[in-house]
Parts: sequence; structure tokens; C-alpha cells
Amino acid sequence: SSGINAEWPLRPGACLLGAAFAASSNCKKIMKRGGVSEDFAKHVSHAIHSLTVEDIRTYFNENAVEDNKIPVVNPKLRDYPRVLENAPIMGYDEEFVTDGMKYFDVIMRGINMEGWSLGSFDLIERLSHVFHMTEIWAFTGKKYKKVIRRLKTDSELCDCVRDLDTNGLRKYLELTAFQIRYPGITSGNSTVTDTYLGGTLDYHISYGLEARPWNIGKQLADFDFSGTDEELIEGVIKNLVDSAKFNLWSKETREKEADWGAREHWEDCVQDLKELLTDELIYDTAVFMRCQLNIAHEM
Repeated sequence: SSGINAEWPLRPGACLLGAAFAASSNCKKIMKRGGVSEDFAKHVSHAIHSLTVEDIRTYFNENAVEDNKIPVVNPKLRDYPRVLENAPIMGYDEEFVTDGMKYFDVIMRGINMEGWSLGSFDLIERLSHVFHMTEIWAFTGKKYKKVIRRLKTDSELCDCVRDLDTNGLRKYLELTAFQIRYPGITSGNSTVTDTYLGGTLDYHISYGLEARPWNIGKQLADFDFSGTDEELIEGVIKNLVDSAKFNLWSKETREKEADWGAREHWEDCVQDLKELLTDELIYDTAVFMRCQLNIAHEM
């Protein structure tokens, strides 16, 4: 498994604007030496995109504050900004003892609220998503507790990890927000994408949100997410076509066939979910949480 290979001294002074590209290249070297993978932004954006204050306190650090510095996709999918600067308080019902019931309660309370969380997804998809994410946080939380003993927050490695614009994490979170708000928007399938340009969708979409695609790194780095959804939708459709899987069913097919929930389908799905829990994703996210998370005694 990856490890931190050195003590990282505090980098003196601020970088000159003219040295931005050199700084970016230097950070790549620093992050590689620190055991962070080349897919850092892709891994971390997936792992943190739906965190709440309560989740952070449960799986990472009980001293996390509301001003926690962990950016997440806005669960209110019609609101702006698309990406919040801090994971929000969800307001779980603390009368429930288990996390499972707390999550289920939140999902059921918001299931018919327009623009809330995974608004375009079925109940089973919403449940599988939240349980999949808690699996990631449980594994990552264990690694985080090891990382905090070895990595200082004033290190060069943490400086690079916190530079969300240079390392690409901010844009991956914006991409995730669009893919949750508009399932299939980056699929390249005109049956789906035309609906976001003014058509009508008479299909159910199950989209591969589990892993961020590998094939749009350059396009994503060049894409400007400044603007409203309406201003950006056409550009996202044209320029950010990815390799993620998706399934498309007509309503008639969905009603007649229950295969999407059958055991055979789940066996394929669960294997995909397990394969996502890589050592690299867990380590990258643990390092990010160590460097970025704002906790009470460090304020």
C-alpha cells in the first residue's frame, strides 16, 4: 500500500503568478513522492461529493466544524452554487441509533421533494448510493487515522492537495454536480442529451456515477464552469463526453421487466462497487481529508 515517504517541510513564501505552470509541475512531483496517485482528483471527487458534517464526524474526526473546508456537491440540485465550500449539516434524526436508519429516513423524507439529492434516481438507486458511499468512508476513515500520525498539515504535500484549482479537484466536483443534476448529460447519447436542450425524456436512466471517467481529463481541465446550468448545458454536452456506463429503459420496459433489480443484475453491480474500493482511492482521500479538513483545535 502507498505510504508517505518523507517529512514535508513548510514551503516558504507565496508562489509568483508567473510561475503557475512550474508550481503545477512541482506539485505533481511532490504528490507522487507522497504516494498520491495520478487520479487524485477523480478519486477524491467521488469519495467526498456527498459528505455531510455528521458523516465527517462519524467516519473521520469528531471535532470537525461547520466551516470544515470539505467541498461537496450541493444536495439541493436546483440551487447555486453547484459545489458548496463546506459539507453541510444534514440534520439526521438522532433518535435513530443506526446510521442505516438515519440515511433511510433522510431519503424517504426527501423522496418527493423536487431538486433534492439524487432527484432523478429510483429509491433502490438512492439507497445503494448512500450505502456505497458509507463503505468508502469507513475504509478511508481507517486510513485517515493512520495518515494523521505521519502527515503534517503545514507540509508541501498538503499545500498541493489544498490547491483545488491546480490539482483539478474543483472541476471534477463540478462535473459530478452536472452528472447528478442531469443524468446522462455526458453520455454522448442524443436520446438523452436532447432532452436537456428542450426535449422530453420518456426514459429512465441509470448512470454510472460510481467512477469518474478516465477519458476527459484534458477537456475537463480546459472547461470553464463559470455560469449557470442553462448557460453551460450545451457546452457540457458537446465537450465533456465520457466513457461512463449508463442504462436506458423506456417506461414500458421498466414496468414490464424487473431485471434491473434482479439478483443477476446485483451480482454484476456489486462487483463493480467492490472494484472501486482501491487502495489508491482510499489513500488519496485520506490524505485529502488530513490536509483539508478544518477541526476545532486547529482553528
